[in-house]
Amino acid sequence: MYLCGCKFMHYKIKDNQVEFVFPIKRESLYLKGTFTNWQVDEAFRFENRKNGCRLIKNLDEVNKIGNSGFIEYVIWDDEIQSPIEIAPLQAGHYFNNQCNGGVNQLLFLDTPSQRQLQEISEASEQSFLIKNQIEHFTSISQLANFRAVTGGQLKPGWLYRSYHPVMPSRSNHTELKVIEPLRQAAAMSLIEERRIESVVNLSDSEQALAHFMPSARDSYYKRCWLQGHVHSVPVAYETVYFMSDRNEALNDDELGFEDGIRCLIETLARSQGPYLIHCRLGSDRTGVMCAFLQLMAGASKKEIADNYLMTNQLGIGEYRSFRLLERALTAALGEACFFDGGGVTTMYMKRLKISDRCIEQARANLLC
Repeated sequence: MYLCGCKFMHYKIKDNQVEFVFPIKRESLYLKGTFTNWQVDEAFRFENRKNGCRLIKNLDEVNKIGNSGFIEYVIWDDEIQSPIEIAPLQAGHYFNNQCNGGVNQLLFLDTPSQRQLQEISEASEQSFLIKNQIEHFTSISQLANFRAVTGGQLKPGWLYRSYHPVMPSRSNHTELKVIEPLRQAAAMSLIEERRIESVVNLSDSEQALAHFMPSARDSYYKRCWLQGHVHSVPVAYETVYFMSDRNEALNDDELGFEDGIRCLIETLARSQGPYLIHCRLGSDRTGVMCAFLQLMAGASKKEIADNYLMTNQLGIGEYRSFRLLERALTAALGEACFFDGGGVTTMYMKRLKISDRCIEQARANLLC
């Protein structure tokens, strides 16, 4: 049994259940977290007891990690539309709430080590970092979240990833809206400098691009789109991280994970490099798809982690744990993917009925 206690609340895990206890009686209290997609869910309403209220859930009902790499939650008072503050905060037991500047509590299924708690505490501090001036960045590549995807047999300087160069992502963010156009301009400049030939867009459907791009100002990216070199492979954040074990689309205008991989490989097989893969931030959907290609190329787990974690230098008040990426890949491919990436991804692509010819052409286009 693992027990987490503090002045106002605690949870305890026993067998396959977790029990939350709160020393206040109130009809409007809910457990809200990564497992409810941060929505109020009647199935997670606390019930009043003699000395307060409690909620008991099966572990499989709450076992969904957040950007911290752990299960995140708040106690939500729906009457005042605000989370209940839990104090005192225990280092390593909370993480930056990336929406409101507050904190989320962490739920551990296993007792964390002191080293693990220290790493979580440091990551949480890093996640609050906002970089909104050019001098905060070591290069325009860091500003644009632009970098080469490397590892294994990938051709050097041939596959890149970046922030979205056209559609803004943080234009309404109080602290980031000033630097947003500079970030996009940096991405655009680097795309042209690397003479990107083919773009895989993971965030926008063909219909969305057809609506937006004609009125977009002239740019290297727009010219690529006009030439048919911007390829839409729309998948959701939720899909790549938490639905990678199946082929289910989150939204009607998107692809399921398996269809996304199939479309990615077929696109790379029929197009010419150098290649760019991007979504909005160039972090999550881009991170998972690039990691799949790294595995296909035989990259090591360290090479994949190093490339993925560079996103945390973006300075947008967010953080990504490698545990997120690890979960997505192993759910789709199994634990062996980090030991035999080339073999495992080949078997996976064949299971998706991607032709041998297509697989070999994609490999020829990407690998040395």
